[in-house]
Amino acid sequence: MGAVPHCAINIAEMHAADILARKGVSMNHRRAKPRSANELLALLEGERGELSKSGRRLASFFISNPDDTALLTSAEVARHCGVHASSVVRLAQSLGFSGYREFQSLFQKDLSASIAGARLNNEANGLAPASSSRLNLHLLIDSGRSFNEAARSAAAFYCAHHAAVSIKTESYVSHAVEPHHFARQIERAAAQAQGLVLVAREHPAINGAVRSVVGRGIPVICLTTDLPSSARTAYVGSDQYASGNTAGWLCGRMLQRDQAGQVLFVYSVPFRCQLDREQGFRQILRTEFPALAIDERVSSNENIDVTYEAVRHYIGKSGPPAAIYNVSGANLGVGRALEDEKLGARTIFIGHELNNNSRTLLERGTMDLTIGHDFEREISMAVECIRMAHRGQKPENRITQSQLFTRFNCAIDYDYESTSRKSGDRFSGSET
Repeated sequence: MGAVPHCAINIAEMHAADILARKGVSMNHRRAKPRSANELLALLEGERGELSKSGRRLASFFISNPDDTALLTSAEVARHCGVHASSVVRLAQSLGFSGYREFQSLFQKDLSASIAGARLNNEANGLAPASSSRLNLHLLIDSGRSFNEAARSAAAFYCAHHAAVSIKTESYVSHAVEPHHFARQIERAAAQAQGLVLVAREHPAINGAVRSVVGRGIPVICLTTDLPSSARTAYVGSDQYASGNTAGWLCGRMLQRDQAGQVLFVYSVPFRCQLDREQGFRQILRTEFPALAIDERVSSNENIDVTYEAVRHYIGKSGPPAAIYNVSGANLGVGRALEDEKLGARTIFIGHELNNNSRTLLERGTMDLTIGHDFEREISMAVECIRMAHRGQKPENRITQSQLFTRFNCAIDYDYESTSRKSGDRFSGSET
């Protein structure tokens, strides 16, 4: 099987050498970047007069609004300043940072420290925290167990670094929860929170519950999978159609050019993200690799054992597929079936979500590619969308960058578990 390089690339980085060269700075001799928000603000103040017109606008905004800088995306900063988003990235890079996100991290650390300091000061003086500054949210998830755990962990990680936010997490395994029951849980959770972050399937009852909650003034942010017919406040996550395009293109490239073969497609309950991935995948196979065709669709039901039996049944009936594309969970079921059929080194296997199970399959060579995303970053964006809604602003959808993982770059271990223990009463989680 062909190996695929890591493709989680910030496109702006591709232009860094040219940008720095125009400023007389080589890639090997970048200036020493500031180590704190105060150092960065002093640098911006000192160099403001030497910047371009766009740079001066940005510098003035950052100097006057350090707390907003900690929370806004580069696109939102650009809109505030009337400049192109690439100008924000270029300014950050000219100051020695890899991009806007690293630049922004100094302001985020400063804001977190000031919030924590104010809280400690209030506690030392016997004062209760101001209720207006505390944001109580509910993360409600309908998915597979591995996804649910990753979402809970990312929420706990966020809370551990943001003292003013509390997130209660409640998760359900898709095959074990009925949509009408989940819709009632949405209504109940909304009565106890200032905003909801939601991972849910497409269903009229769920869309209706979201519409009702938003109508009462409670922001609802859809995470990873969208509910565009629900009147939700905003969507945060990857472009899932593009993810399907990517899977289809890499699947075709890993097989020999013009090689004929059947592709087994694995799906589960009707999540919008899975439907979009399938459409994107089919479009690429139809236009770029017509010799490949999706032979059959197999339901995983987000269950490892069900997936294992379904894949083995297909292989026994139709023979080995050239490739398997799993748009749902239960990657472990697919991997075990391939290994038991001695097809781990023969059949191309592409799936979604980097977790312990998919990482193990990648390292064993059974799985060729996992398409992932930055859960921690997406939780942060969802919280900011809710803050914007409370300020009377209309948050836009936040489309995040997909990440590609192979056996060569999947060894990533976020210390979420220890973070969950440290976060105390600001994070709680349960799974039904």
